[in-house]
Amino acid sequence: MGNLWIGPPGSMSEIDQAAKSFDRTADLGVSEFKSLGGRVTVTRNLAPVRRIKLAWDLLPPAQARVLDRIARRIDGPGPVFLVDPASGNVLDPRQAAGRGTKGATDITGLGQWFRTGPSGTVTESTTMPGTFTFTAVDANSAVAWSCVGTEGAVGDFPVTPGLQISFRAPTAIAALGTVGVGIDFKKADGSYLTTTSASGPLVTGTVPAGAAYVTPTAKPGTAGTYALAGACLTYGGTAADGVPGDGLPPMSVTGYSDTPGRPLPFRNFSLDLVEVSSATG
Repeated sequence: MGNLWIGPPGSMSEIDQAAKSFDRTADLGVSEFKSLGGRVTVTRNLAPVRRIKLAWDLLPPAQARVLDRIARRIDGPGPVFLVDPASGNVLDPRQAAGRGTKGATDITGLGQWFRTGPSGTVTESTTMPGTFTFTAVDANSAVAWSCVGTEGAVGDFPVTPGLQISFRAPTAIAALGTVGVGIDFKKADGSYLTTTSASGPLVTGTVPAGAAYVTPTAKPGTAGTYALAGACLTYGGTAADGVPGDGLPPMSVTGYSDTPGRPLPFRNFSLDLVEVSSATG
């Protein structure tokens, strides 16, 4: 488990002091209606919305200033990303399970994966609707993961220089003796910068200077059709098999407090954030 990072892609700041309180409860959007006859009807939102509440006592002034700038939108009105130290997998929950997340910008689920070479296809299972597989037609076929919620922007996972990144291939691909994995680092405009790669199912690297996004990739190395369930992308730790996805949604600040600490110049700070629909909203 690493520290908390927060901010826009490429410019996230590390908050290394542990928060005194940290509530990451998802809003399920569930409502109940009980009829006069005693029957209960439940309605719910299509997807839970993550809400995060953080509070610090005696936060050093430099870190308090970072959070103050974010809360007051001094550097721009757009949403920010928060690297949650309690998250073991920043892939979307359904994406980590090899399932599509269907929405207005992704009606087929295929926006979560794409091939990185001239061959290979991602398809939905005909026997298990909503479940996706990757078909490698030769040893060079490779598949990549997109960040759910950033389809309207670059589509890659936001990072910042100095952050440790670790990726593990899906369970079915990881079992192959020919598997290879990689992490493509990209600039703020989405253009390619460099790659860290490894033979085997696991790769770990540190985000280099100039990088704002990453794209994890996996190459089975053997022709065949493979389930995409079990992949893991971890920030600040080592990716492991079978870790449920938490997602890395864009978030907006909905409230904050900033009071003088004792002794000065330390400050007591709290921050409330909510998941928003896209990185461009």
